[in-house]
Amino acid sequence: MKSTLKTVLILVPLTLVIFWVGSNITEFSSSREKYEPFYSNRIILIRHAEKGFTPNQGKINADEGHSNLIKRKTSVKNGLLGFFPPWGGPPRGPPPKGKFPNGLSEKGKERAQYIRTLFGNNSEYDFGLIFAAPWDADQKDTERTYATVAPLAKDLNLTVNIECANSEKSCIVEAIEEFAAKSDKDILISWKHFELNKIAQALGAKNARSIYPDERNDVIWIMRDGQIVEKRSMHCPKLDDGRIDQNDPDLVVEEPYQYDGLTGVIGRFMRAAWKVVF
Repeated sequence: MKSTLKTVLILVPLTLVIFWVGSNITEFSSSREKYEPFYSNRIILIRHAEKGFTPNQGKINADEGHSNLIKRKTSVKNGLLGFFPPWGGPPRGPPPKGKFPNGLSEKGKERAQYIRTLFGNNSEYDFGLIFAAPWDADQKDTERTYATVAPLAKDLNLTVNIECANSEKSCIVEAIEEFAAKSDKDILISWKHFELNKIAQALGAKNARSIYPDERNDVIWIMRDGQIVEKRSMHCPKLDDGRIDQNDPDLVVEEPYQYDGLTGVIGRFMRAAWKVVF
């Protein structure tokens, strides 16, 4: 009797929870499946270069800054499949001032200069549109996502698009569609690393489940026809010395996510719960 009661008390509430989650997944998955890009432009997604404090921020307690940044990252990671900010909800708003490094370190500036060669006029790339995400447009020059690509943009005579910095994911999607309707040039997106997979998903990628690796700034995601087709290292001299692409787990392209419906979700959950209880 006690065993039966225990089973009921555990399985019933958890089944209700998984049913609610599954319902949201169904709605979200359906909306994602509807988006199929009409263009074949190559889209390059990168994380900003190594971060450091801007001159006007000064130096603050490192533990306080790190703690604040972790809280922000966690709030994003815990968002249910993009239902919450920055992508699923309202604009993210202004950052807490002086709580975390917002600019580029000396290493970051070195990487930004290398990107001029890596993605420049004599490279395999031909960019016609560049995105960045500064919190404050008035201070964009020292903000890390913008400062990472600003030297390259100047070389290419391009203006960095920052209009989507504090907007929902549809902003980038619409901007890319508008650009792709009149140009087949490459597109570069420089952003915060924990938001890159959400951007890729919004652009149709079903194989962008994992976030960009937290400890790296060199990984390049390459998208075409709505999928991530390749991941590679920048191999920036000195900064990326020792990086070997072969067998690098951060460069493995994931398989597309296959959603088998609410019944499948509940079925897998029930089987796992049954094994735990019995």
